[in-house]
Amino acid sequence: MTTILVVEDDDAIRNNITRLLKLEGYDIVTAIDGTLGLERAREVRPDIVISDISMPQMDGFAMLDAIRADDQLAATPVMLLTALDDRASMRRGMTAGADDYLAKPFTRVELLEALQGLLKKKGRIDHSIEQAVSAREAHLRRAFTESIGGRTLTDKFGLEAPQGVVAGQAMQATVLFADIRNFTALAEKLNSTEVAELLTEYFERCCEPVLRHRGGHIQFIGDGLMAVFAESREGMSLPNARRAVSAALGVALAAHEFRTWLADRFAGRGLPPFAIGVGLHEGEVTLCRVGTADARETGAIGEPVNVAARLESASKELGWTVVASTEVIRSAGAGVQTGGVTSLQVRGQGGYVEVAEVLGLEAEQAGMVWGMATLAARAQDVRAAVQVNSEITARAVKGALQSKLSALKAHQFAPGEEPLRLRGYRLTRKIGVGGMTEVYLAEREPDGLPVVLKVLDASGKKASEHLSRFIQEYALLSRIEHPNVVRIYAQGFTDDHAYIAMEYFPGGDLRSELGAGMAQQRVLEVLAQIAQALTAIHGLGVIHRDLKPENIMRRADDTVALADFGIAKSLLSDNLALTQTGHGDVVGTPYYLSPEQASASENITPASDLYSLGVMMYEMLTGERPYRAPTLNELLSNHLRAPLPRLPQPHEKLQPILDRLMAKSPDDRFSSAHVFLAELELRQLLSTVRRPLP
Repeated sequence: MTTILVVEDDDAIRNNITRLLKLEGYDIVTAIDGTLGLERAREVRPDIVISDISMPQMDGFAMLDAIRADDQLAATPVMLLTALDDRASMRRGMTAGADDYLAKPFTRVELLEALQGLLKKKGRIDHSIEQAVSAREAHLRRAFTESIGGRTLTDKFGLEAPQGVVAGQAMQATVLFADIRNFTALAEKLNSTEVAELLTEYFERCCEPVLRHRGGHIQFIGDGLMAVFAESREGMSLPNARRAVSAALGVALAAHEFRTWLADRFAGRGLPPFAIGVGLHEGEVTLCRVGTADARETGAIGEPVNVAARLESASKELGWTVVASTEVIRSAGAGVQTGGVTSLQVRGQGGYVEVAEVLGLEAEQAGMVWGMATLAARAQDVRAAVQVNSEITARAVKGALQSKLSALKAHQFAPGEEPLRLRGYRLTRKIGVGGMTEVYLAEREPDGLPVVLKVLDASGKKASEHLSRFIQEYALLSRIEHPNVVRIYAQGFTDDHAYIAMEYFPGGDLRSELGAGMAQQRVLEVLAQIAQALTAIHGLGVIHRDLKPENIMRRADDTVALADFGIAKSLLSDNLALTQTGHGDVVGTPYYLSPEQASASENITPASDLYSLGVMMYEMLTGERPYRAPTLNELLSNHLRAPLPRLPQPHEKLQPILDRLMAKSPDDRFSSAHVFLAELELRQLLSTVRRPLP
């Protein structure tokens, strides 16, 4: 419902307007003078204000000036009423920023026509705001696409003054810029809702010290925060720079404490370390109206804005959290604790800026205590802005990744063409296609390490199941660091696409070696390495559930690594149990299934992997699988009921070990992969000592 504020000191006129507009279905709020009218406007944020000019306390012109000076009310359409039917009053009202002017006495039709005109204008304003939001989202999406493509972000904040700027007040101020480092890498491992949740929580925490130290003109641009510290009507007992430095340290502390929330909220998701950078610079800042005549927002432009953003960008390279120009350090006064000092070349400034690392600030006696009502009102406004920005940013960063992954499918890899890049990897060629997954060979920049990039297109049927398994593979492997487990370097996903950058194995999988025949000692070495991998993953509560030669990868030095955790299951966290399987589902490759998997039992334990290892042991030693059958049901029945396979005479001394690995009951198998490994050593079957765990 449209809310209209009527400000009029004449009871009869005010009541008549109220009754008339209520009959038309409007929600009406009233005030008897400009002072009360301004208070009501700030409370209810009306869609339109209708106000008399001649009133006690504060007249209509003064109230209009106050409305236009308030960032939250500046765009509100205002209609002025007056009994003075002269050009001077009309000219003054329009100059002050009135949107329409109605002379008393006026008819019902005149009032409603004027009101409809303002509502149409407000509709154009809302449309212009939607266009501005879309433009900002498109700008962020382009910037995030550059980052995902392996390039340095260029002008993510859009700091240059756009067309349509109306310059306003110029003032001396200190500008604070804060930004999340490697935000795209962080966002790739979360869905859009989670990205928005993360940003909202982070910004609300970081804005508290900014508000407490009276930072003004706060803007959110993607994962970045800007605030201007300048004198205000309340007066300040501390310099702008000192308040900005104190706020910057408060932001750094809030970000540090935010890491605990992040670790608890997204436990086991393999998120990269969270860090931020803050830049501070001072000088003359111009407040301006940016946008069209119908929709403008307050912004800050000038050299300090650009330099502060550049200093923040340099914070990662320097290894500092808070980077301040020496001008800010001097203006902040005594007690600023600094670390390193250096000079930075600032693009577009034609020279260098002397900067220092800010480490701390001696406590000052004067605090930044605001009235509780003022602080609460500003916090509410900031919270609303944070929510909008978080949603825009989440859509932009996930949309950028979606576009990048979608483009891979049609890429031709023509000779001499600029290589395609993704998250610091240079794709060289496509090496495989299977189902919904495409596999690419890539090089990691700048060291040239060969990697495999697996890209999943899960936009068809059962998309959520396949996407969940793909994401789960990274979530599980990110917790495991072992020389006999495949190395995973990066992962990202959108609603229906995902990728994993993983170790490249020039020797392929174990199937090719198995087909050529394997000596007994080589079989034992491979078994020992797989057992070490199982010891590592079982120790973290992870069951592989699909152990087979195709999932054992060979390196150039003949070591092997366990791979493909797409249907693995975690026993420790429900958040990782994303296999989408239920009671009655057979999961795994039929030739290597344990009896409990063959019967679709829910009691899948680490012993299930040991059974599969036994099947592989038999196949590596003999070149044949232990059980064959013309149908799936008969094959599963063999796992459940058929006698244990017998090894030929050259390998008969290994029969007791095979019997324990392939025992029908999990209780009769080795109690763990570590115990199995100890048995091999006890029997002195291994010619080499096990490699120690890292």
